[in-house]
Amino acid sequence: MSGICAVWRKQDPARLTSTITSVCAGLSLDASERRQTAEDGQVALGVSARFSNQQIYQTPELLVVCDAELYDQAESLDIPTGADRGHTRSAADIASRYQRSGAAFLKKLRGEFSVIIWDRRQQLLYAATDGFGTHSLVYYENSEVLLIASRIDALLASGEVPKSIDPRAIANYLNYTVNIAPNTIFLNVKRLLPGVCLVASGSQTRTERYWDMPYESAARPDEETLARKLESLVQESVEAHCRNNDFSSVGAYLSGGTDSSTVVGMMSRLQRGPVKTFSIGFDDQRFNELEYAHIAVKKFQANHHEYLVTAEDCVECLPRMIRSFDEPFGNSSAIPTYFCARLAAQHGVHFLLAGDGGDELFGGNERYRIDKIFEAYQKFPRLLRKGVIEPLLAGMPDRNGLAGKARRYIRRSNFPQPYRFFSYNPLLENSPAEIFDPGFMESLAGYSVLEVPSKYYWEGPAKEHLNRLLYVDVKMTLGDNDLIKVTKMSEMAGVQSRFPFLDRAVAEFSGAIPTHLKVKGLEKRYLFKRAFGQLLPVEILKKTKHGFGIPVAHWMKSDKRLRELTFDTLRSDRTYKRGLFRRDYMDDLFRKHEEDETAFYGDEIWTFLTLELWFRQFVDEPLKVAAL
Repeated sequence: MSGICAVWRKQDPARLTSTITSVCAGLSLDASERRQTAEDGQVALGVSARFSNQQIYQTPELLVVCDAELYDQAESLDIPTGADRGHTRSAADIASRYQRSGAAFLKKLRGEFSVIIWDRRQQLLYAATDGFGTHSLVYYENSEVLLIASRIDALLASGEVPKSIDPRAIANYLNYTVNIAPNTIFLNVKRLLPGVCLVASGSQTRTERYWDMPYESAARPDEETLARKLESLVQESVEAHCRNNDFSSVGAYLSGGTDSSTVVGMMSRLQRGPVKTFSIGFDDQRFNELEYAHIAVKKFQANHHEYLVTAEDCVECLPRMIRSFDEPFGNSSAIPTYFCARLAAQHGVHFLLAGDGGDELFGGNERYRIDKIFEAYQKFPRLLRKGVIEPLLAGMPDRNGLAGKARRYIRRSNFPQPYRFFSYNPLLENSPAEIFDPGFMESLAGYSVLEVPSKYYWEGPAKEHLNRLLYVDVKMTLGDNDLIKVTKMSEMAGVQSRFPFLDRAVAEFSGAIPTHLKVKGLEKRYLFKRAFGQLLPVEILKKTKHGFGIPVAHWMKSDKRLRELTFDTLRSDRTYKRGLFRRDYMDDLFRKHEEDETAFYGDEIWTFLTLELWFRQFVDEPLKVAAL
């Protein structure tokens, strides 16, 4: 891994050099990375660079460090004589924009970025990520120092940050398989929210929002006009994401789904040769979508490569994967993501275009359709629901058939939002007291795992119900989960991922699409499919969404090494001495996993396993950084 960092030593400035050196070294997991720092008084900026877009740049007025891929036309630059023009372009561009517009330049910056700016004259420090948080920044502050970095372990390397665990982060993790920003796993370490700028002066540190997803439906929309506009914006975005690179160095993830197939189709229109595409499959056909990838490959005449991930692959890469995430991360699809990116690197690809964001912007997740069924039931007259339908179903003896399913749907339909939206999650499906150790329950002090999503749902910019759900998913499913997964796993493989659907123009246009054209009736992604109906094969347009899962639950039964790792880790005294969760709950979870043929309980076990493995790497052992 690599990234950027900053240190402001409010006290004891003589320690500035040693602090920035430690933090910068903490960014590195590869000794080959190029490290560079620059100091000015009490402030220092640093970069540990693996890729050319990770840069540091300085003028008499500014210090700038960035991890940025910018897709609009660069400003007219006046780069000083002797500066490395090839390797300071993004940082110099950012410096030029800041000098012209101040921090307001962030509102117009098009690309995927994290940036830190030290204004020497005004003695102000700025730190910001793009509107979706593609490149993370975390920070810690006390009376002596302000630390900012791309990774939490870089902050820990300073020796200034205590390793005190936030109990709320553990609860969030076990419920969502990831932690939820702005809190991190460590108390007093914060993750900068997407579209937010941190501003620090000698007297205070504050955060200001500079951009957020807009949700204002177009007036009297014409479906055909909206569809053609969407097609044009996506095509322009894909072209911009490929523009500045040799086409042979650019490839695309190809799952066979609507989003990745659209990206590949748009790349094929650039007519610079066959698109390099990369897919992952499994021997277990329940998790295999290669047949749909093959349909897209045939349609677009792609130069295709694929790899079958095995249980052995999973065990081998697990320690390195845990290390690459700076917080506990339980989304098992990180494993195939890594192997897909590694496959691309092996074939000379440096940049991979991904389809992430399509579901959350255009209404593609299955739970939007299910929620619409729930909403339809709530529109029945209350007397009919409470006086006839629900008593009738309650009296039926059928527990597992149609009546049982109807009872379960009605039960969830009666939940308030956003509880209903997350009601399948473990800490809402089960009582937390059944899972957590009693002492840990006390430390939660009444905290609710719905605190953050409730704030997004009720206080965000979206007013219509579906847009509220989309906004929640943009912030949590996309910002806290999928983007972190894809970005960190591709970097671990030595490539960089880009996200054309998250281009500012595409995203803002998606907010203007009326909700009835996102999910029309029970048809998901209605307008999106209309926009790309001529581009995509009909089989892909009509396929049932599969996701990017992994048969880890089945491997826990069939693979000796993974089975032993799981049992030895989660049944050890070392694990339970942390005082987090109950041994009897874990024993019952293992029993249910052995008896059940589905992946349900195994997937939950995986979440506990990766949590404990993270503790052993980040908390129990001293963090190892790359050699200086």
